[in-house]
Amino acid sequence: MPQSERDLVAGVIQLANLFIRRLGPIFEKSRITPQQWAILSVLAGEESLTQAGLARKLLVSKQNMTGMVLRLEHLGLAERGDDPNDLRSSRVQLTRRGRALVEKLRPAYESWRSHVGRDFAERDLVALTRTVDRLISELERG
Repeated sequence: MPQSERDLVAGVIQLANLFIRRLGPIFEKSRITPQQWAILSVLAGEESLTQAGLARKLLVSKQNMTGMVLRLEHLGLAERGDDPNDLRSSRVQLTRRGRALVEKLRPAYESWRSHVGRDFAERDLVALTRTVDRLISELERG
């Protein structure tokens, strides 16, 4: 494996860790994690999703998603219900409290996000986003 590939993987992991560490203070008063925010924000844009669909969307295992949704249920932010189309599956949706929390935190998150990469040219950020999307697609194909 060329050195540059190892550096790419290490760099992406370090970047993800930095994102999580920097996002933490935005969410800590509400006692949620950046990972939980990701779930809440996806659910805010959907009527409801199957738990498996949510896991696919966030690129995590179904087992990890089960635990994360359970924690959000204990916080009163999400709820699971039966999927009328598949009795083996459950659908996840935000509670009223979860929706209110997303609306409360969204401005702070959007403000933080707008400052990420502010010293980069817009075309560089667009190119980086496209490259990340292509890498994700490649890795998902196996």
